[in-house]
This record gives sequence, structure tokens and C-alpha cells, in this order.
Amino acid sequence: TSNEGSTVKINCIHVPYSQPIFQRIYVCLDACKKGFKAGCRPLISLDGCFLKGYYGGYLLCVVGQDANNEIFPIAYVVMDVEDKENWKWFLTLLHQDLGDYSQLGWNFMFDIQKINFSLNDLACIYA
Repeated sequence: TSNEGSTVKINCIHVPYSQPIFQRIYVCLDACKKGFKAGCRPLISLDGCFLKGYYGGYLLCVVGQDANNEIFPIAYVVMDVEDKENWKWFLTLLHQDLGDYSQLGWNFMFDIQKINFSLNDLACIYA
């Protein structure tokens, strides 16, 4: 409520006669979207790491680089498993928040070959 225009999406798996099971959450604050568009270089870096706590999971983040060569956060996702479906969900929401990368001239840097994700898959999302 204090940062209108932010995007927060939570998905759960509904199990009959039980509590829902967490699947994933996407967070992109409006201030981060506007800050990236207004003052960052046209480079978007995507990376992730395992969460080694009690619940486990995976953390994906999208960052840019500002004029002082500092890391600028854009969005992040916490998910139960790193797979093609979750990556597509994440990138689709990112596309909705930031706009069309080809028109705006942004470049992507990522390391997701582990899940057999091709540039054609990325192009389908941004088509």
C-alpha cells in the first residue's frame, strides 16, 4: 500500500482437506521498476541460488547496474524448485513489469543452461 504500482504474485498448490502448499512468490517494487528505467544501464542480469534453510527452495533475482557501477535490484522470486515452468512464469511477469526489451534496447545476462532453457524460449516470452 505504501508503494503503489508494485507487483507481488503468490502461487500456492491447493491440496484437498489440507493447508495450501507454497509454490512461488514474485516481488517487483514500483520504485525499483522506475529507478531501473530512469537511471540504469541497459543490462539486466538474472541469477539464482539455493535456499539452504529449513524450507529450502530457490531464490532468483534480477538486477541492473546504475551509473555508479553499483548493483540495482529490480525484482526477485522465491520458488520451490528451479525448472522451466518457474523460469517462464518469472520472465513473463518481469516482461509485464518492465516492457518490451527489444524496443527499449535492454540486454540480458544469465546462466540457466542447467535447465535446458534456450534463447528461443526467452524469445517466445517476449514476442
